[in-house]
Amino acid sequence: VMAQAGAWAREKGKTFVANSGQVEGPDAYGVYHPSVTFYVEHGLTDRLTTGAELGGDGERMSKVIGFLRWPLGRAERHLKLAFELGAGQVDGQNAVRPGLSLGRGISVWDRNGWLAMDSRAILFGGSDVALEGDFTFGLSSSRKTKLILQVQAGHPVNGNSYARFVPSFVYETKPGQHIEFGVSQTFHGGRTHGVKLGLWRSF
Repeated sequence: VMAQAGAWAREKGKTFVANSGQVEGPDAYGVYHPSVTFYVEHGLTDRLTTGAELGGDGERMSKVIGFLRWPLGRAERHLKLAFELGAGQVDGQNAVRPGLSLGRGISVWDRNGWLAMDSRAILFGGSDVALEGDFTFGLSSSRKTKLILQVQAGHPVNGNSYARFVPSFVYETKPGQHIEFGVSQTFHGGRTHGVKLGLWRSF
C-alpha cells in the first residue's frame, strides 16, 4: 500500500507525516518560486481517516485544509474507492474541498505497486470552483525503494489550467522513515520545471 493513502484507509491509530520543499520556475519574468508543504493523516478508526494539509511559500500560507476520508464499499475488494471532505482556507478565502479517490494494488515484474486517481473540487463562496487531480503509478522497486510516476492537473479560479509530470524516487532510510527526491515538468499551461525534496514518517 502506498505511503500517502489516497483510496486506502489509514490503519486505526497509525499516523503518516510528509514534509516537502520544492522550487519551480522560471515564470514569465524568469523567477523561480520556492514552496513548502506539510501533510499529516491519522487513522481514527479502520474506516475513518482524518488529516490536514498546509502549503505556502516564504511570504504566506496559501492552503490550510483539514479533512475526513472514509472508504466506500467493502474493505476487501481489490478496487478501492474513498470519499473525502475537507474545509479550510485556500488563497485567503474560505473553501470546502470534496474529493474522490480510486486505487488498486498491482503487480509488475513480481514487484508490488499501485495505481491511483485522486480528484478534488475546491468550492469558494459564490460560484467559484477550482479543480485539481492526480494520476499516480507507484512501484516498490526494491525492499527499500519506491518509484512514483505522477501526472498532476488542475484548473484554478484565477490563472490558466495546467498539467505536469512529476516522477520521484523514495528511499527508506530506516523503518518508518523515507526520503523523497523528485522533479517536475509542466507540459500544459507553461514550461516550468522544478525539483522537490521530501521526508516521510510513519508511526
